[in-house]
Amino acid sequence: MATVTPNKTDSVDVLTHQTAVHPCTIKGSAIDCRTKRAAAISLFHAYTEATADTNPGRFLVQVRPDPGEGTVNEHWVTVLELTARGTTPDTEAMTATEPIGETVLACASTTGFTTADPDAQLYIQNTTLADSEWAQLSSFVANTSITLIDGLTTQQTNTSVIWNDASRWQVYLDLNAMESFRVVWIHQGTTGANGHVKALAITYDSDGSA
Repeated sequence: MATVTPNKTDSVDVLTHQTAVHPCTIKGSAIDCRTKRAAAISLFHAYTEATADTNPGRFLVQVRPDPGEGTVNEHWVTVLELTARGTTPDTEAMTATEPIGETVLACASTTGFTTADPDAQLYIQNTTLADSEWAQLSSFVANTSITLIDGLTTQQTNTSVIWNDASRWQVYLDLNAMESFRVVWIHQGTTGANGHVKALAITYDSDGSA
């Protein structure tokens, strides 16, 4: 009997890693899914400003059921909304250079950080946007260091800043009757904190056999 193996496409850039300055609306690229069966979308939000996020932003996951080339904008339908924390985030500056894979990050203060969500959801902001990364707090030594569950993806330095109250979600879409999908970040209202956002997808394209 033949073994069925799913053919997948990973690291589909649905919403590029970017700065989201309040107020803003950021539309991700429409992803053609006429030859796709399903998708798993990972959505990421982080605060980069210690301001009360009184009117928190939200991700809209949208699909468009058009046949053909998908040019009818009025047919975008929101199937899910995911809202950011709506808090005043805490922030701590790193005090040393930490290499890739390091889990213990030196810092002078840990005020506001706890091991409970949402405090444990972290964002490490590098001066280079692409080198910033999301992480999960495991434990900390008061006013000395913060320990991550997993090691750093990129090297961080004493110019990097650790923020809490970040958010990460995973969404699954059935694409059998869809022409395209996209992600929109919308952050309006009178008061809000700036941040960084991104969204990636893995698509289930077809079945292969061996």
